[in-house]
Amino acid sequence: MTFCVQYVGDLDDPTFDAEGGDWNGNTPARLSPEFPPLGTRGNAGFHDWVEASGVECIQTDFGAWVARVTKSQILEYITQSYAGDEELPWVKGQLEPLKELVLTLEDDHIYGLVATEY
Repeated sequence: MTFCVQYVGDLDDPTFDAEGGDWNGNTPARLSPEFPPLGTRGNAGFHDWVEASGVECIQTDFGAWVARVTKSQILEYITQSYAGDEELPWVKGQLEPLKELVLTLEDDHIYGLVATEY
């Protein structure tokens, strides 16, 4: 079974190498908790959103992709990803604290929207 995790990452993390790295855990440090599980959709919604929004996204590990995004794009992604699912038991208690954390991020900074699978 494949497990998918998404989070906001720190692109300034000195252990992260956006230019390639060794592809053995090459993901930026977490700035947020993992996003609430998306059920059986895995990371398909992430990849669909990246394609539709046109944000820059690179594969940085065998099972990791990092999109370069602003705070407003993170909020857009969260809103689109959970539309209609806000009241699901495994989403409800985690979604508002996640949004509140994202609102504390800097407006003009670039972050990593990270999607991993293992």
